[in-house]
Amino acid sequence: MRSTEGLPEISTPWSTLTAYDLDRGTIKWQISLGEMSTLAAKGIRSTGSATRGGVVVTAGGLIFAGTQDDRKFRAYDKDTGEQLWETEIPARPNGVPAVFEVGGRQYVVICATEAEPVTDPATVTPAVPPKTSAQGYYVFALPANGASQNGASQKGGDP
Repeated sequence: MRSTEGLPEISTPWSTLTAYDLDRGTIKWQISLGEMSTLAAKGIRSTGSATRGGVVVTAGGLIFAGTQDDRKFRAYDKDTGEQLWETEIPARPNGVPAVFEVGGRQYVVICATEAEPVTDPATVTPAVPPKTSAQGYYVFALPANGASQNGASQKGGDP
């Protein structure tokens, strides 16, 4: 359900990433997951973003998640929730990321689509036409030594 401004009716954050301490039954850390690009442009941050899928955790302790409203793919530290890396994808991340290995190198992949065009709530017409040419799978190589690094490039780049 959305307001007349096209935003969710509940208060922010609209999505969170939460780590639980299962031994103690408590929340270890919790962060907002993504943000609304239109609000971030106005200086309103940490709102959370629509997600369609889930997260994947690597053996090295990285959590990868994609968010649709801001078209971003991010890596977080599983112990602290600190964001270690992000990249903007030309289409909307959609689904659960997957991790695989080829030739001793680990990769993470996310599907991105434009199945749901962004709409203008005032006119209920697509405000941004779908970018069907941007749809596909985006693959990123993890650092060879397993260490976290900032920066990336698509289609086989290093996060």
